[in-house]
Amino acid sequence: MARTTLLLLSILFLLPTNAAIKKLQVEYLTNPIGLDITAPRFSWQLESAERGVRQTAYQITVATDAACLNPVWTSGKVASDESLHICYAGPALTPSTRYYWKVTVWNNKTGEETSTEKAFFETGLLSDGWSGAQWIKATQINKNSKINPEDKKQTKARMLLEMDVTLTSGNASVLFGARDASNVFMWSVNTLDNEKEPLIRRHIYDRGRLQSSDTPIGKFFTKSDLLNKEHHLAIEAKDGVVKTYIDKVLVDTYTDTDSKLSNGYIGFRAFRGNNTNETAMFDNIVLTEYEQKGDKEEAKVVLKEDFEKPQSAFEGGEIVSVGGNRKLNMVSTSGDYRVLQASMSRVPMFRKEFKAKKKIASARIYSSALGVYDLFINGQRVGNKMEDGSIRYDELKPEWTDFSKTAHYQTYDITDLLRKGENAVGAQVSSGWWNSDVCHGEYGSHEVGFIAKILLKYTDGTSETVVTDLSWLSSMDGAIRMGDIYHGETYDARKESAWTKPGYNTANWNKTAVNPHFKGELIAFAGPTVQVRPHLSRIPLSTTVYQGEKDGKINVLSVTDKPTPIRLKKGETAVYNLGQNMVGWVRFKVKGASGTEMKLRFGEMLNDTGDKSRGDDGPAGSIYTANLRSAKATLKYILKGSKEGESFHPSMTFFGFQYCEITASEDIEVLSLIGEVVGSATEEGASFVTSSRSINQLYSNVMWGQRGNYLSIPTDCPQRDERLGWTGDTQVFCRAASYNANVSAFFEKWMRDMRDGQRSDGAYPDVAPHSWVGYGQAAWADAGVIVPWTIYLMYDNKKILQDNYASMEKYMEFLSRQKGDGYNYNGAGTNYGDWLSYEDTERRYVSVCYYAYTAQLMAKISEALKTDDCDAYASKAKAYRKLAQEIKKEFQTRYVDADGDLKQKSQTAYLLALKLDLFPTEEARKKGVETLVRKITGNGNRLSTGFVGTAILNQTLSQFGESNTAYDLLLQRNNPSWLYSIDQGATTIWERWDSYTKEKGFGPVSMNSFNHYSYGAVSEWMYRTMGGIDIDETRPGFKHIVLQPIPDNRPEVAAGQERIDWVNASFPSCYGDIKSSWKKENDGTVSYQVTIPANTTATLHLLLPTLDYVVEESGKAAVKAEGVSSVTFMNGKAVLELQSGTYQFVVKKENK
Repeated sequence: MARTTLLLLSILFLLPTNAAIKKLQVEYLTNPIGLDITAPRFSWQLESAERGVRQTAYQITVATDAACLNPVWTSGKVASDESLHICYAGPALTPSTRYYWKVTVWNNKTGEETSTEKAFFETGLLSDGWSGAQWIKATQINKNSKINPEDKKQTKARMLLEMDVTLTSGNASVLFGARDASNVFMWSVNTLDNEKEPLIRRHIYDRGRLQSSDTPIGKFFTKSDLLNKEHHLAIEAKDGVVKTYIDKVLVDTYTDTDSKLSNGYIGFRAFRGNNTNETAMFDNIVLTEYEQKGDKEEAKVVLKEDFEKPQSAFEGGEIVSVGGNRKLNMVSTSGDYRVLQASMSRVPMFRKEFKAKKKIASARIYSSALGVYDLFINGQRVGNKMEDGSIRYDELKPEWTDFSKTAHYQTYDITDLLRKGENAVGAQVSSGWWNSDVCHGEYGSHEVGFIAKILLKYTDGTSETVVTDLSWLSSMDGAIRMGDIYHGETYDARKESAWTKPGYNTANWNKTAVNPHFKGELIAFAGPTVQVRPHLSRIPLSTTVYQGEKDGKINVLSVTDKPTPIRLKKGETAVYNLGQNMVGWVRFKVKGASGTEMKLRFGEMLNDTGDKSRGDDGPAGSIYTANLRSAKATLKYILKGSKEGESFHPSMTFFGFQYCEITASEDIEVLSLIGEVVGSATEEGASFVTSSRSINQLYSNVMWGQRGNYLSIPTDCPQRDERLGWTGDTQVFCRAASYNANVSAFFEKWMRDMRDGQRSDGAYPDVAPHSWVGYGQAAWADAGVIVPWTIYLMYDNKKILQDNYASMEKYMEFLSRQKGDGYNYNGAGTNYGDWLSYEDTERRYVSVCYYAYTAQLMAKISEALKTDDCDAYASKAKAYRKLAQEIKKEFQTRYVDADGDLKQKSQTAYLLALKLDLFPTEEARKKGVETLVRKITGNGNRLSTGFVGTAILNQTLSQFGESNTAYDLLLQRNNPSWLYSIDQGATTIWERWDSYTKEKGFGPVSMNSFNHYSYGAVSEWMYRTMGGIDIDETRPGFKHIVLQPIPDNRPEVAAGQERIDWVNASFPSCYGDIKSSWKKENDGTVSYQVTIPANTTATLHLLLPTLDYVVEESGKAAVKAEGVSSVTFMNGKAVLELQSGTYQFVVKKENK
């Protein structure tokens, strides 16, 4: 009996295990809804623990029923090992329809397997369109008013603005009649720009264009009369005439002949720069507006502010006490600083009640905004219901696109939120990336807008739509008082109401009007959305409470090193340390009296000594915010006074921070606080761990930098007044990013931003979406070619090449026209060069090298797209290869001397010439490598490269057999180096190697981000060389894997460095997890473990120190191991061809 049992077990053990079909995805997404793609792409993974499993055929079935019994299309059995990006090829898909799909796979081991995962996709609007939905905007016209909000006639201003002003330096500037940031009047009492006498300087901004004029007022007041004394200022506008009074003396009369001035918002301006420093204090502000009613003029005081209450009518500025009176003190730290009425920046709300007349079978809402929006149905926030019943919310919708060309709409299943009978839908929209400072006026300064279509499908087969039109109502009086990407959010919990529920009292709500300002294409969003990522949430490591300062340090009252409620008194400050520089916001719960204002500020660092000469902007221990520049990055929360406590997190902004500071106008109890990480939810799964704690920290820093900056677009930094999609940063880091997370769909979206921003002459923008800066700069604009190629390599995504090919050709035509100085191949512009390098490289040199690079890539891209040797792509591949040779030839004439050496002598110069094969001979190339290594070792094993050179530094060294030098660079700790910033406390990659040093303090505030991923491109080398996981360009997407791990074989380790003894790397490819690890033993033995996903193959390169080393797998000669197709020995390596599976190899001395 025992023998029979053993025999059966043996037979069972030898039987092949079934290969499972996993990770069914459409357009890189699991069960997406709202796709506007007519031929969606299907992908799946084959999973098996057996060696040598490969797919031999597949069959896809698409149906409208979950069991796939009624197919609308089947591919039939296709003899192929392809499992990525198989395009739908059936009848035209119906709009707003759910399709289920399954795949049957045949493999060489266990035969036929059919997927069991629930898999579906749902089409978006497609050809159905928006059914008459209109973009709408809020108005100030009550819903019962007879005034037509579409009436374009502008009413002339009839108002009186009065205030007390103390001009303390330079000028005092008052804004009035403001409709928005680009349409405003500003009068300045000016003591700077006329040597003899003061002026009234008038600034009139009309759609962003400035007109200015002066009136001397020396006959009324001298400069000394005006400075440092309080005066009463009055500005009166009636019948097109604006009169200005100082202490009741008429000093200026202006006639508004063009009728540009209307009643509007007011504010103040301060400016610092160009030897100018404007400071002034304001108090007792009264704004009166006049309305003609028949023969009588009726006055209405619309604003009265003396700054004595905790919350003022203005957003920003500093409230100071002077002689017992509180005043608004206007001071700029840099540039133009404006403080406007808080109501000007309020977040409009839109609502509509509608009736579902029958029982609902399914319901969808399609929605978008000009700005950032949130959406509610019957009092519930709208999100995506997951399989486990939880709700996943998309944040900061509809994200950033080039709004002059494109906006995204989102699709949500709202079936469970609706009911038969009365329902209500509500949306709130803040400025977002539409009209705030972050877009630098790129799309004008137009009002935010909203559009929606609700599609109700009833159980009887009929359907009904509800769309945005002028029957919707609007209000500016909600809880969110302000929301801005740079400046933060203000939330008044006392204003919370049931405005998104049916039956709400809308007596004070206003009409809506058509928002005519979006002229682009509205397309469905497809890709990883911005989300809160719960598994990354941060619990504070410590909380410090202090009051004031003493001897340059904060006066500490208490420190707690674990999460616990804290009581914070008025006048005290709490600083929470989240332990990690992160991007997102905080979620907190607080108790306190109604009307108490909490103010939260965010910083990446703490001031270390309080010494301003070290760059500190406050006492030691307080948060450092100088590097935010003009970004206020402030969250204000006004309590409603709930006895149980009230919870909150913002929704219209995000912050880059490790530290959160809280103050309050009255005593509060902060019951809890966590940091929530917010970013594009690109799928992670990679892992890189070594024997070095410092290198592990470096990899963590790279990951956190990517998480923080990949937020809708690949930003340069997440905290200061920038946060732009710099194209140079993007292209140098793109391949590293592709190892760290699945960014294929993320970059498909971003490449549309690049196309949208492309100038008519073919130049790509410096940032995408385009904003603020220029076009056509080398290493930046070239991202338009480099990024698609990289994504194709990493994911076998041919579509990104197809979608962008015409655009890339247009860019190449732009480059072809950049002739001059006697040369035909100058490349793109020279604004940036090797940005932030320690050693200069001629910027034109960088441009020429990148021209060679893009020509080489265009040849490869054309080759990848050709279907035969005679088609148009094949012809273009030949032309681009010829172009690359012509550029190389001219490069050598221009930059190579008679000895074959470069005329440019920087590390970056040699790196570019080596990487791009620009040396004239093999001998010259070898000398170039030797020179590069000599330059590095002679510099104390330190780099001198900038953004361009650093991104290819270690990769190029390893490409030419100099991995020992690469290890030296990675592991040395002196400035500049990757570990230097870690030794200074970095938890992300910094913009500068020495953004902060313990020795000297903070770097230059003008450009000093502590979360800037570019230098993290070294993680590409870590994966490709240390881990050894690399691509075979002829079989992209890791269909065939090149495994070539190079251990740390340095004969000597420099002082202060360490040796890497082992590496364990894992990468989730489109086919499954690729794993590669190695460990060195003291006797010279090196063990390797590799995992190759099913349906792929690999070539493994193993270093053999000497001829007497052998390779074994699981205790026997590698050549005899199952799954090892062949073993060859060449150039000190063993090269093994492997089928899928997990292998244990050992390289050791042969036993004799």
